[in-house]
Amino acid sequence: MKKVAAIFLLLLFAATADAQELFQQTEPASNVPKNTLGIRAFGESYNEVGKLRNIFALRTMYGLTPKLTVMLTANVSNHHNKDLPPDFPVHNTPQIGIYHPYLFNGVDAYAKYRFLTIDGEHSHFRMAVYGEYSYLNVAHDEAEPTLMDDTRGYGGGLIATYLKNHLAVSFTGGFVVPTDYKGDVADAIAGLPTVPAVVKYGKGAVYDLSFGYLLFPHEYKSYEQTNWSLYLELMGKSYGEAQVFFGNIGSNLPMYEVSVKNTPVLHGYNYLEAWPGVQCIIKSNLRVDFSMGFPLINKSYVHYYPIYMLGLQRYFYFNKKHSRR
Repeated sequence: MKKVAAIFLLLLFAATADAQELFQQTEPASNVPKNTLGIRAFGESYNEVGKLRNIFALRTMYGLTPKLTVMLTANVSNHHNKDLPPDFPVHNTPQIGIYHPYLFNGVDAYAKYRFLTIDGEHSHFRMAVYGEYSYLNVAHDEAEPTLMDDTRGYGGGLIATYLKNHLAVSFTGGFVVPTDYKGDVADAIAGLPTVPAVVKYGKGAVYDLSFGYLLFPHEYKSYEQTNWSLYLELMGKSYGEAQVFFGNIGSNLPMYEVSVKNTPVLHGYNYLEAWPGVQCIIKSNLRVDFSMGFPLINKSYVHYYPIYMLGLQRYFYFNKKHSRR
């Protein structure tokens, strides 16, 4: 009976303590409880001139300690081809609307450590640092670095989250350092050899401001109650220009840099997107997310708009009693 009561309290805590800060696109400074496993499946889709582009991802999350959460995400998408485009890097509209096969992009590892906790009456403030590393090998043909599915590399940053009653606000500021892509440029004439190339992507900075508001219930009476929350996440990124080199690495022949002066998708850039969304949490555990992304200031070169995101998430608890997050 005590075990059943402890599980009930843990489920109730997970859903009610900070339901409105379970942001859909960004991570809050709060953690997954210790010895708790989370499984999240999610996908994003957009229409690219009649061609539907998709990414499907599976994420595992685990609370190593009350303050340390680790995650591992694997994904597949039809965003890239096996080689860089035949007209790379002089192309201005990279492979718009053409067929790309579904490819396994790789894995992304993420760790978050909460170092500050301030609790008040019906409120709390959290701060955390995070680090991220992605192991990918895809033929990404734009300058913008995205560790989840476009560029191998690493990043990190700071998260600050404040919750008061039904409203949660969170800010994330971080950096992205992509590593070079070493691959081939396909020849425009079928059957001819590919050309070895190296792409040095621009380093990036990310800045996200997220809002979450718990609509229902106004007061918790049972873990059977369904939670409904609204979200608005403002997601920005700035990054530098890419460099492209042709030639075999390690050979006696020198590599030479190719100008990207007339290729805007390889220039440095910045943009800001708005992601409104709605979230439903059923029986304190099954979480369903839906959101849409729109351009607010400038636009990303790596996708079209609007972008649709759908996610499902569930926790599996191994503690007899919960740990404070």
